[in-house]
Amino acid sequence: MTVNKARVKKILVLKYRSIGDILLSGPALESLSLTFPNARIDMVVDDVFADICHGHPHINYLILNRRNRGSLTQWEYLMSELRFFAKIRKQKYDLVVDLHSGPRSSLLAFISGARYRLGNRMRLRNKIAYNISAPPGQGMHTADMLLNTLFPLNPVRPENRALSLNYKDSEGLFVREFLAKHGVTEKDTVVMVHPGARVDVKRLPAEKMGSVVRWLIDDLGVKVVYAGNNNDIAAIAEIVSYSGKRGLIATNLPLGRLAALIGACDLFLGNDSGPAHMAAALGLPVVAFFGPSDPAIWGPIGDRVRVVRNAPLMDCQPCDQKRCPHTGTHCMTKIKLNDIKRAVTGILTQHSAHRI
Repeated sequence: MTVNKARVKKILVLKYRSIGDILLSGPALESLSLTFPNARIDMVVDDVFADICHGHPHINYLILNRRNRGSLTQWEYLMSELRFFAKIRKQKYDLVVDLHSGPRSSLLAFISGARYRLGNRMRLRNKIAYNISAPPGQGMHTADMLLNTLFPLNPVRPENRALSLNYKDSEGLFVREFLAKHGVTEKDTVVMVHPGARVDVKRLPAEKMGSVVRWLIDDLGVKVVYAGNNNDIAAIAEIVSYSGKRGLIATNLPLGRLAALIGACDLFLGNDSGPAHMAAALGLPVVAFFGPSDPAIWGPIGDRVRVVRNAPLMDCQPCDQKRCPHTGTHCMTKIKLNDIKRAVTGILTQHSAHRI
C-alpha cells in the first residue's frame, strides 16, 4: 500500500517496553518526525516506563498502558482494556507504526481503525492487523532494525542514531541533595556500579565486580554508588563483601530519579541492561559487560561506550540465555579483570564535569 503523506496528520507509535527497547526507538521516532513534520506523534508505552519518555523531542503525547492488573478483578481489568481500545479508536489516527509487534500491540493497531497500519507481518495475526509490511531486520542493531521498520514509508533518515533521555528538574534536585547528604562534592569522580541484568547468566560475577570496585576506590580514588532494584540488593551486598568497600547505595529509585543519578556520575559500570542504555543516552561514559547477548545487536549506542567481553569467545556465544550448559564457568565468568581495567582507564578522566 502506498502512503499518501499529505493525509497523515496523526501518528500512533506502539512500543510497550522495555527500557532499552524504548530508548533505542529514538532514531525511528526522529525519522517519523522528519518524514511527517506537520503530524502529531503519540506513543503508547507501559506506565512503568513513562519517566524515560519525559520531554522526548519527537513525542507529542504519551499514552500509558496499564501494565499490571493490580487490585482489579479480571472483569474490571477487561473493561479497562476495552475502554483503552475505545480511547485509541476515538483519536482517528491516520498512521499506526507498531515497533512492538506483539499480540496486544497488533490487536491495538487493528482496532485503531487507522488508514495505514505498519508492522512486522511474521504471524497470521499480524497479517490481519497490518496493511503495510515492515521489512525483516535480522542481523542489525536493534536501533537500526526499528528504524528499518519505516522503510515502506520512504522515510527521511536522521543524520545519526541519537538517543534521547531527559528528567525533571525535581529529580535532579533530589539527586543533588542525596549526594550532598553523603558527602559527595563536584570535585569527586563518581562511578555508578549497576550489577543488575534480566537473567543471572548476564551478570558479571560478584567476586569479579568486587575486585573492580576495590581497584576503583583504592587505585583511582573514585566514589562508588551502587544502584539497582529489589532483585539486585543481594548482589550488591555480595559485591560489597568481596570489595570491602561499601560506597553509596541507591536501590529501587523511580526511573526519573535513576536517570538523574546516572547523569550525576562520571562513569557507568554494569551489565547488558536497561540502565546501561540510559547512561549511553545521557552521554555518560559506559563500560558494559556482555556475554550471552550480542553487542552488535543490543549494545549501548555512543562514542563513549566500551563493551567488554570474554576473549576468546566461546563457541556458544551468543545464545538464547535460557539453557546455559556451562553453569559456574559461563562466558561472563571468563571476562578478564585486566580487560575491564583497560576499558575503564581508557574512558574515565579524573576531572569529568558533573551534569546536574
